[in-house]
Order: sequence, then C-alpha cells, then structure tokens
Amino acid sequence: MIAIVAAIGVAATLALSLVRLFAGPTLYDRALIAISVVVKGALLCAAVSVALGRSEGVDVALVLMLATFALGAATLKFFRARTFQAPMTREEAS
Repeated sequence: MIAIVAAIGVAATLALSLVRLFAGPTLYDRALIAISVVVKGALLCAAVSVALGRSEGVDVALVLMLATFALGAATLKFFRARTFQAPMTREEAS
C-alpha cells in the first residue's frame, strides 16, 4: 500500500517537473530538470515494482540512476566549460 501511495506521489511530481522542463527559462535549467525527470522515472519504476512484488524493476531503477549520474555530470561539465576536452594549459593566477 505504501509503495502505491509513493508511486502516485512521484507521478504527481513527475508531471510537475515535465511542465517545468518545457517552461524552463534557460538551457541549464532544462538540463537540470531533465536529470530530475529521469531520477523520478527511476523512483516510479522502483515503487511500481515493489508494489507488484517483482525485483527486476528495482534493478532497472538502479541502472537508470547510475546512468543519469554519469550523464548529468558530463552535461553540466559541458555547460560550464563548453567542451569535453581537458584544458591544454593551466590558467595562471593573477
């Protein structure tokens, strides 16, 4: 019963996050909300699988969370540096 209530709550916040995704003022905000949407999707997958008594959904949710962490770190690094390449020289302190 608790898993069903949690799934409904996560689904409601997921719907609100999707609204925010399309109304985000900047591309950076949209990237953060996209990461949040995937995390909430993984939580929804885990809650539904617990409610159904199956363990495969929890494994899928874990894989989604790990992939989202790596993708989110790469995306936010790109937004900050505008490249995935490491700098060739170090900036000197003034």
